[in-house]
Amino acid sequence: MEDAIITTTAIEKPSMAMAMQALESAAFAAWPSEHSSDLNGWNLRLDRGYTKRANSLNATAHSQHLSEADLDSVEARFRQLGLMPTIRLTSFSSAPEADELLEQRGYRHSDLSLVMTRALSGADDRGQEKQTILEEAEEWLEAFQAISGKSGDDQTIHLDILRRIKHPVAWAAYPASGSPQCCGLGVLVGQNLGLFDIATHADHQRQGLAQQLCRGLLAWGHRRGARNAFLQVIAANSFAVRLYEKLGFQVAYKYWYRIR
Repeated sequence: MEDAIITTTAIEKPSMAMAMQALESAAFAAWPSEHSSDLNGWNLRLDRGYTKRANSLNATAHSQHLSEADLDSVEARFRQLGLMPTIRLTSFSSAPEADELLEQRGYRHSDLSLVMTRALSGADDRGQEKQTILEEAEEWLEAFQAISGKSGDDQTIHLDILRRIKHPVAWAAYPASGSPQCCGLGVLVGQNLGLFDIATHADHQRQGLAQQLCRGLLAWGHRRGARNAFLQVIAANSFAVRLYEKLGFQVAYKYWYRIR
């Protein structure tokens, strides 16, 4: 019996890691960086800034040990682009020693985040009529800027990322009539629906708008073949975490950044 337990555990852990890595791959596809390459099982994603997701060296289920020479090379790549060397580690990475190595090298810990998931079903096929799906990235970004208050040169980079998405996108705003007070993206990658850039205007927060918007995105995705939904949220944002828990999302794994 003891041998059977050991064998089952040995099978389950790689299986779980691969399932998590599949979500990572879907998230990378849904939020594409300008350049992406493999470095000993690490995913190097480089752009011109804006989000760390698109500008980081990412640990995977296949990551191998990073040597000092590897890190020297990676840091040089970042600095050539005027970016801070940023490395994203996951709770299921195959290179757990990397965190300590980066700590010793002077990388600070930043933005512990949660990847939350939930299954989709026919019960999610409601609420779509409560939002509007805008025509294109430019129109949606205009609404996002008005709602979030974000502006400046980095929004040009934001638009480039949005235009680069090759998968079906719901450019969603809520409510369907009048000025948008809440907005977000649904990106469908295979059977995985990713939710991104969920934002609510400061004057309309805590009124249930984001919950209605997300329900509409879940309906949109399920009707187009999605069977699983995922999102990424900073762990310290307790209000957002509670919102997603109310929507049925549960934590699948964690990630964090090391920045030099």
